[in-house]
Amino acid sequence: MKQLLNYKFLALVTCFVVAACNNGDKTTETTTTNEDTTQGNLVTSDNSQTMDATKVAPDFYKVVKDTMGIRVLEVNYKPGDSSAMHSHPDLAAITTGGGELTFYGKDGAKMVNEIKTGTTLIRPAETHGAKNTGKTTVKVMLVEVNRPTQTTSQDAATDATKAAPTVYKLKNDTLGIRVIEINFRPGQSAALHSHPDNVLYVVDGGTAEFTAKDGTKNAAELKSGMVMVAPPESHSVKNTGKTTMKGFLVEVNRPAN
Repeated sequence: MKQLLNYKFLALVTCFVVAACNNGDKTTETTTTNEDTTQGNLVTSDNSQTMDATKVAPDFYKVVKDTMGIRVLEVNYKPGDSSAMHSHPDLAAITTGGGELTFYGKDGAKMVNEIKTGTTLIRPAETHGAKNTGKTTVKVMLVEVNRPTQTTSQDAATDATKAAPTVYKLKNDTLGIRVIEINFRPGQSAALHSHPDNVLYVVDGGTAEFTAKDGTKNAAELKSGMVMVAPPESHSVKNTGKTTMKGFLVEVNRPAN
């Protein structure tokens, strides 16, 4: 199974983080419902271990995977839950359970966010506190990326979103990170394509056959809720099951330390 899981096709992760706006001494309150939120003035994180979200708020941030400079966190805020000030490096997030979160910056700035289920985003490093000010539990899969700031380019000829655009749909692309939504119908195939370092989050599982560049074939069962981190890989994929497989892929175009 370990060999099979080195070939995966859906992805990650899911999670959600937005930082408070920095407006000097003036405290502001903003409500946003945008599905793709990649702009705004952020409080930059110092990435100190003492500010690690899993250390500051272990009841809300659980480590699912931690390897290759990539860490996947499962985030869960029940109504009324609040966390002390903490930091995140660059990240990608996928909301699996929507609701209302309010974020507080180090300068006292305040941002109220109505987050919809299925929302994806990419954010630079940031520091904030958070509170669930809504009536529903907010759940997120968060992919933190601890890598050098330089990025590597994606080869357009082997880009999954170009090779199989009906299967791989680009949702967000910034900071050398991409979030891709995956939808594989029964019997559907994706031509040979490549992925850089990546995180796979399976929403609806099924069975698939992966074929490497050398023709080696591997069958895999992808279970709903599966999360995995994989190094660069090239393959074609076919849905060999009877159900539509759905998920998210977070690609990291950054060299490892």
